[in-house]
Amino acid sequence: MKITLERLRYKASFNKQDFEELPNGNTVNTNEKLFDFWFGYYKQSLSQSVSSNAFDFLKDKVTIVARHNDKFVEALNNTSYSITLMKPNNKTYTIASINPDYEINGGYDTIVLSAVGATTN
Repeated sequence: MKITLERLRYKASFNKQDFEELPNGNTVNTNEKLFDFWFGYYKQSLSQSVSSNAFDFLKDKVTIVARHNDKFVEALNNTSYSITLMKPNNKTYTIASINPDYEINGGYDTIVLSAVGATTN
């Protein structure tokens, strides 16, 4: 499948979860936006999905493509990072897996996102 800039028509934000200590000593979780990026949804045929993944793995998952950024690779092993897809679904995800593309002139990463708080049975 050929990926072009025209396919990246949705906006998302890359966030870092942290905490802030209040004057009374309590701590609250914060979600700091690090940067916005453009993405497109990546669609696989059912046979591609089944051959490469188990059905349980696909539950509560979204696959997107975005211009390569090393922060995406770093976020794979660090759950304090999250991605919020603004439209059309407006949900927050963590990176479940990534196929990074290190091409010199801006490759495209294929990223599988897992919904935050979702459970698989």
